[in-house]
Amino acid sequence: MSRSSRIKLPRGSLRSFGIVHDVVVAALAISLSLTLAFDSYALTHSWQIWAMIGGFTALSAAMFPLFSLNSGAWRYASLLDVVSIVKAATAINVVFLIANFILFRGEYFPRSAFIMTWFIMIVGLGGPRLAYRLYKERGLSERFFETASARERPQHILLYGFSDNADLFIRNARRSHHSPHIVGLIDPLAKNRRRQLHGLRVLGALDDLPEVVQQAEHGATPITQIIVTQTNISPADLSHVVESAAPFQIAVKRLPDISRAGGVDADKPIEALPVSLEDLLGRTEVELDTAEVARLIRGRCIAVTGAGGSIGSELVNQIAAFAPGRLILVDANEFNLYSIGKRMEVHHPSVEVVERIVDVRQADRVSRLFAEWRPEVIFHAAALKHVPIVEDNPLEGIETNLLGSRNVANAALSCGATAFVMVSTDKAVNPTNVMGATKRAAEAYCQALDLAGSGTRFMTVRFGNVMGSAGSVIPLFQAQLSRGGPLTVTHPDITRFFMTIPEASRLILHAAGHGLGAGAAEGQIFVLDMGEPIRITELAERLIQLAGLRPHVDVAIRYTGLRKGEKLYEELFGEGETRERTGRAGLLIARSRVSDLDLLRHRFAEAEEAVRAGDAARAVAVLRQIVPEFTPLSELPPAAIEGHSTRRLASPDAPTPAGD
Repeated sequence: MSRSSRIKLPRGSLRSFGIVHDVVVAALAISLSLTLAFDSYALTHSWQIWAMIGGFTALSAAMFPLFSLNSGAWRYASLLDVVSIVKAATAINVVFLIANFILFRGEYFPRSAFIMTWFIMIVGLGGPRLAYRLYKERGLSERFFETASARERPQHILLYGFSDNADLFIRNARRSHHSPHIVGLIDPLAKNRRRQLHGLRVLGALDDLPEVVQQAEHGATPITQIIVTQTNISPADLSHVVESAAPFQIAVKRLPDISRAGGVDADKPIEALPVSLEDLLGRTEVELDTAEVARLIRGRCIAVTGAGGSIGSELVNQIAAFAPGRLILVDANEFNLYSIGKRMEVHHPSVEVVERIVDVRQADRVSRLFAEWRPEVIFHAAALKHVPIVEDNPLEGIETNLLGSRNVANAALSCGATAFVMVSTDKAVNPTNVMGATKRAAEAYCQALDLAGSGTRFMTVRFGNVMGSAGSVIPLFQAQLSRGGPLTVTHPDITRFFMTIPEASRLILHAAGHGLGAGAAEGQIFVLDMGEPIRITELAERLIQLAGLRPHVDVAIRYTGLRKGEKLYEELFGEGETRERTGRAGLLIARSRVSDLDLLRHRFAEAEEAVRAGDAARAVAVLRQIVPEFTPLSELPPAAIEGHSTRRLASPDAPTPAGD
């Protein structure tokens, strides 16, 4: 008989059965003890004894609810339930003994009967409960009611960590009809060696994994998965587990924190979560005070350009959580705009949303849009971001990133917006490509407008790469890995700063809220603390290991050479910039040179003329006048390119990353 065809009784009927069971056990306990205490003749001819049996049974039925014996499910019976049973049996027998002494002077309830009744009740009430739990945890029902052909082949799992989570997972797995086979545990602490948890032995430490794997294979239970049960495991230790498992092609997963109240649904198996790349990179996300952000957004009309992009869509999602009065979504891509609009309908239906297809390169369209809706706070996330593509299409890059940013900033000024926030990039620091130079020029324009004292605050937030954004390296690696490799990296030593999309968006909002309330920050650039740069090769190796494979053995990593305009490393601060703390975790300030606003407007007009004329060389030349530190990579000698990596955040006044 299959599991689905079995008849299941309602929960209420099972609870009623438990109540009836307990009353019957009480009646049998008193009857058996009196039978042993008296001869059968006295038992059958003495109405007082039958009255005592009836009275004891009634007393038990009345007192059992006081001890909540059936408030929980038998399948979860524990030591606490046994304690409750002992208390109930003791209390009932003591009360009955006192009543018998008052009524019959103890004549019909000898002390031996008292002891036997107490003992039989404990065994009769506790034994079935514990037996039922064992039955459920060992999956006996599956062994009797399912045929071998109907069963799925179980996964053979090794647990890492002798912990509360491991205890809960094992118990939950044994209650599941399709539970995985748990081979045992490994644990880093020497004191836990050779200990047992629900009959499962600690087989050793992570260094003993080769022997554990070999023994499991000899026992016809080859390990297919390692599940990390510790929730507070460090990224370094988690990486070590992944690295150790990769040679054996064992996948690694981790448990959520199921030890907290509400962490377990008793009717569902506990699902282990895949280990993500973010788990291994050692970055601790900064949790921020949102009071300033709430003051910035709540009840106001907010506009987001590039609203359908990776950063823009997450910004929209987080902004909506602060209850804006209206949210204007601006994007040139119809599908992206459609997608973020549908997401808002599902997750934030109470927020008024306006969706507009507008290209930031069209100054008149942007101005009319802002004049119509008059947004109070504008987040400008629209940009062309791929360095090699912008190198091949410099006119489009300049028109979008430089002129487009100018158009949105001017429109914000014209409609009297309270704040304008531009999303910038670490590629704007000492740029060696058109994309970075255009973003630095846009930064300079916002700085100059901010110092002009117009009544609108213009703020720039600069940060590095975000994990998983569209077209970034991680989705590329994942696609290459799904095809079996190789994973392509441009250079063995290339590094980048990384941050998750949600954290980057939170920090952007936090910077905006802080900047609007801090007049001293005028003309400055907010820089998100990105932690330490990460080697791209290491990212590739970790992704391969997460798939249970060996880097450079099962999956190759191939180096293709630096692309057009690509630097070996990125920086968050330029050589001429000073850096300061804001007093907020994860948020720093860069003080850089500020250009004359009138001169910038003149240069931007020259760049616009070159773009309209289709003169890429002239447009790039004007860009270099706006950003004098812009030196194309092709003009740098190889020694200078390699030597740049020694300058990363090396100045004496470099801030200590938050959390260090």
